Amino acid sequence: MKNIKQFYKELGKLLYAVAMSDGKIRKKEIKTLHEFVSNELALSEPTSDSSGMNQAFYVDFEFDKYAEENISIEEAHNSFIKFLEANIATLEPALIERSIELLEKVAGSFRKINKKERAMIDKIKSEISQAADFF
Repeated sequence: MKNIKQFYKELGKLLYAVAMSDGKIRKKEIKTLHEFVSNELALSEPTSDSSGMNQAFYVDFEFDKYAEENISIEEAHNSFIKFLEANIATLEPALIERSIELLEKVAGSFRKINKKERAMIDKIKSEISQAADFF
């Protein structure tokens, strides 16, 4: 996929939206995110940016940036959906599935997935299904 860096940035935004959907990002959610990116996404991502950094780490950077700037959940979510709609043909189903897995792990890392997080994840799954036949 030629836009892998942008995909990971958009995924970071989406993870921020899910973590923030209940009104607060928990330390456990951040820890789970960082561990998943380091131990799973980065290990399976073969590409690096011009400085030699694995592209998967853009998930962390974008999540942290949005959390620091307190961006609205809607803005973060809409940015991902806009990217998804424009690039769905180039996305690999396995990457989308791992991304959904990451969303659920982060949301479930603090006292399980609550109603607001579940609603957001279900909405995202529905939007992905409408854009492509992955699920």
